[in-house]
Amino acid sequence: MNTENTAPRSTGNSRIIARNTVWSGVEVLSGMLATFLTSVWVARVLGKDAASQATLGSYQYIVWLTTITLTVGSFGLSTTTWKYMAEYLNNGHPEIARAIYFYTLRIQSLISFAAGAAGFAAIWWLGDERFLWASALLVAAIVPRLIGTIPSCANNAAEAVRRNATPAVVGVAITVGVTAVSLLLRWDYVGLSAAVFLGAAVECGLKMLSVERWLGGTAPGGMTPELRKRMLTYSGQGVALMLLNLLVWDRSDILILKALNPDTRQIVFFSISFSLAERILMVPTLFAGALGFTMMAQYGRGEARLKEMTADGGRYALLLALPLLAGVACISRPFVVLLYTPAFQPMVATMAIVALLAIPKALVAAPTRLLQTTERQGFLIWWGCVCGALDIGLDVLLVGRHGANGAAIANGAAQAMAALGVWIYAWRADALDLKLKDCARVLGAGAIMALGALAAVRVAPGAAGLVAAIAAGAVLWLVGLRVTRAVRPEDAARFLSIGAQLPAGVRPYWSGLIAWLAPAAAPVPGPVLSRSDS
Repeated sequence: MNTENTAPRSTGNSRIIARNTVWSGVEVLSGMLATFLTSVWVARVLGKDAASQATLGSYQYIVWLTTITLTVGSFGLSTTTWKYMAEYLNNGHPEIARAIYFYTLRIQSLISFAAGAAGFAAIWWLGDERFLWASALLVAAIVPRLIGTIPSCANNAAEAVRRNATPAVVGVAITVGVTAVSLLLRWDYVGLSAAVFLGAAVECGLKMLSVERWLGGTAPGGMTPELRKRMLTYSGQGVALMLLNLLVWDRSDILILKALNPDTRQIVFFSISFSLAERILMVPTLFAGALGFTMMAQYGRGEARLKEMTADGGRYALLLALPLLAGVACISRPFVVLLYTPAFQPMVATMAIVALLAIPKALVAAPTRLLQTTERQGFLIWWGCVCGALDIGLDVLLVGRHGANGAAIANGAAQAMAALGVWIYAWRADALDLKLKDCARVLGAGAIMALGALAAVRVAPGAAGLVAAIAAGAVLWLVGLRVTRAVRPEDAARFLSIGAQLPAGVRPYWSGLIAWLAPAAAPVPGPVLSRSDS
């Protein structure tokens, strides 16, 4: 690792983070919109009554099983590719980065085909006959989804997130299009699974092509035995973290719901709420994610700024997560009843609980990336075991009686405990300045927003109340930020850097909004990117 280059690179880093935030936004927002539209449409078409909701719940269970296979089957290779390619790209050894890419791509390809073969065998012997072909297509989708993680992380390592954005948007468009055709032509679950497979296959192919364009011309290099050993250790820790994430962060609660609660509709209520919260959660993690790309690269340049970047990442995640997730909780009743139909009214409480308790998850990305970047994943594994045990214990206590609501409480409590523990560890080990007063200002703005949104829903029920609550919440959130002075002058400069990536016609309005939110900051124009930057 390069330990000599510790000079501040704040201007260059801010520009890169801003650019990656925008391109991550394109990828994430397209996926979020697609998930929202398809979940609503599928629920309205295939979940009209209790019996059809039960069938939909059984299909969601199969989807979850393939997701587990996808997560475990990566064997930590994607994060390993990202971490070590970033390190060697940024300390002047692109040939070694190339060797790392092709090495992990070969291994991941073998694993993906093995996972697919095992999945087909499981379907043949144990599969539900109602979903035989649908299950086969979901298993087939595991192969491109697993392989595609390697070129995706290679682009992340190069801090070129835009190379992932276009393939992701194309894949999403194909998935949504095939889903729409399937629902219109009544292909039902086979059509839904075909949409997943086709979207994943095209996205994987385009991402591999994008890496070939920028890395293919690099001279071949080799990997030392020491590097292979480091990668093996890191990947092994990554496997342990992923297994724990299935217990703490993912929908492992579905397994206990299936075992302890006879009402399979509860799987639908929990799965839809969890998926929607996960997609919304990707918006506040945009900046933390872009920050993570730079943190991985910064480790190859020098570790001087990692601590500051971690603290800023957590605060920005709160600044973005609070209004979105708390807002969803406030409007959950009209949102569910109007969009998913009154048949889904039991999902109202589940969605509110999941949204509120997902906020801590948004905050843990930055310190987790710090520990992964500096190869200190041991604490994450140990603490994940503790929080996983808490999740399972609460599930056993709550799911049988409270169904999806109990699963939401168990999962959310484990997430909150995990986030708190990781932040405390990073704070003590790295002497982080957490800027708690600034975080308190953000919480104050969130309280103002929530009170206004709840009042709007209460005064004007139905569609009018939903629209009024969203509008009131958005305005009051901005007012709250201004009143509490939650946006600092240095924040304004960073947000203006993001604004420099926006279309020219939008930039003046963005600059004016930032200047109003942080009146102490001079509204300087954001940096102009050269062709080489973009």
